[in-house]
Amino acid sequence: MTTPSGTGPADRERLATLVRRSNAGLHTAIHDFVDSGHRHINHALRQALPPDAIVQRFLDELQLMDDYAGTSYRVWTISRDGLSTLQRAQGQPFIDLGALCAFVLPGHAAEWATRANAVGAHRDEDTQQVFSIFDETVPQKNLSTGQCADLVAVPPGVPLVLKALRVVAVELPAGANRECIVAHFARAEWPSLPPYDLYSGRLLR
Repeated sequence: MTTPSGTGPADRERLATLVRRSNAGLHTAIHDFVDSGHRHINHALRQALPPDAIVQRFLDELQLMDDYAGTSYRVWTISRDGLSTLQRAQGQPFIDLGALCAFVLPGHAAEWATRANAVGAHRDEDTQQVFSIFDETVPQKNLSTGQCADLVAVPPGVPLVLKALRVVAVELPAGANRECIVAHFARAEWPSLPPYDLYSGRLLR
């Protein structure tokens, strides 16, 4: 089983339990999504394109995945407009039309953040890195396998509400600092309100 660096015995046992309880390895579309197909699938979902066979098979199999109940962590990049909307529309529902992959261990998400920071000079200046925390109220699916033992996913279209937002400074390898936004999300209890798109900040109707 592949685990993040620095994982202690308690976390290794936790991850082993996640893998044992996961049925992700039994489904080809989920394996393909995790291995290399997430960009195609999430692009189609976020652009609201008619699902092709690959996307539809993934959506069908995602519903068959076992649930994960707990906190998870994700590092991703959103537009500056998306960040502005997060800052001014607290209490409003947000959704991602794609599948939001996250990690059960914060250290694993931090490793991904470190890799992203290492190539930060190539990132569009109109975007902002966000370290997201999804609490136990957010519906999630267990995609853990022996290759990635703590992977979960928030299904497309789950309504989220921002609980807290703060700014931290992340030190880059060259000694410079870059701002990182930490966003805490819970499941929104007001799905009847028009949601905002997490990436762009657009109001979706």
